[in-house]
Amino acid sequence: MYRYYLRQVLVGDGRRPARTSLRRAQEEAGVPGGRWMGRGLAVLGLAAGDVVTEAQMRNLFGEGRHPHADRIEADRIAAGKKPVAARRAGALGRRVKVTGFDLTFRPQPTLTLLWALGDEETRRAVEAAHERAIAAVLAWIEDEAAIIRVGAQGVYKVRPLHGLAAARFRHYEARSGMPLLHDHLLVSAKALRPDGKWGSVHSEVLYEHVVAASALYNELVMAEACEALGLASEPRTVTAGRRPVMDVAGVPHELIRWTSRRSDQIAACRAELEHEYVTAIDDDGEPRFLPVVSERARTKLNRMAARKTRPPKQKARPLAQLRAWWKASAILTSGVAADVITSLLEHARAAAAAIRARVAAVIDVALAAVDVAAVVFVMN
Repeated sequence: MYRYYLRQVLVGDGRRPARTSLRRAQEEAGVPGGRWMGRGLAVLGLAAGDVVTEAQMRNLFGEGRHPHADRIEADRIAAGKKPVAARRAGALGRRVKVTGFDLTFRPQPTLTLLWALGDEETRRAVEAAHERAIAAVLAWIEDEAAIIRVGAQGVYKVRPLHGLAAARFRHYEARSGMPLLHDHLLVSAKALRPDGKWGSVHSEVLYEHVVAASALYNELVMAEACEALGLASEPRTVTAGRRPVMDVAGVPHELIRWTSRRSDQIAACRAELEHEYVTAIDDDGEPRFLPVVSERARTKLNRMAARKTRPPKQKARPLAQLRAWWKASAILTSGVAADVITSLLEHARAAAAAIRARVAAVIDVALAAVDVAAVVFVMN
């Protein structure tokens, strides 16, 4: 799988030309180089913010070995060690099939719209909130979700001694060409145990915490962005009968529809598949399935619709070019007035001021904070 990342994911989900270095391919695609993060970097000879190289990707995520395994082996051989012993020195414990996990982080649609259609200051503020939220979630995973099983049948569970190592790669757009700020965080499965030996993060426990990690990111990125830009959040109903999501107040929902062409295609295809599902009959003329589409069947049909309507990957373009195209497209096709689009941040700030004026008169913020803290304490 790491080859797929080297050829496509690491270059903005485009296609990396043959015999082109990773850094040059990223520059041509207009995407930044990957960056290392996590508390487990020091024991690997890495530092937070360092650029991720192709050799490091191959060693750590391709083979589950030390990021500098090539240099370690060369030093050992130069010191007179045998090749087998030199290669063992670059290993991080025993070989494993799962070398890492891909966690994808993306802000709420309204934050993405402010990032895509706002000025440079707004873009940088949203990206900074996005990065701080990712760092906080990774720290939470290191403290709460990362478990290494040791002993016979993995009967003992221990925390990584120094945390985890992860590589972060930024993308700017969806397959449809619409704005979609998101980062792929490749978390290495290798971590140092308290006894000084290398182990592997237990995948099942990590997966059990995915929903909690997603909710934590959503809360943090919204809070960080609202604090930095003077905004406020409000509930938005996405699916009738389900819990609403929190989005930035004052951003027209028509702009969200403008970016959701892909979801419209999936919904139309799923409707056709559901009709085929309820009308399908076997050789005896009897219905093959239930006359009503269950929630489980609808989930499977939705995945089928997503695959059937999935467009091919486009060639990645520089962010400045994308932002200019997005703004022009929104003005021409979204149905939202041009002055609203060009002053989107001001509209959001005005909506936030109105919400604060309405809330301040009826809610004691300090008392509400005490109530929330009490509930969390009791639940823990």
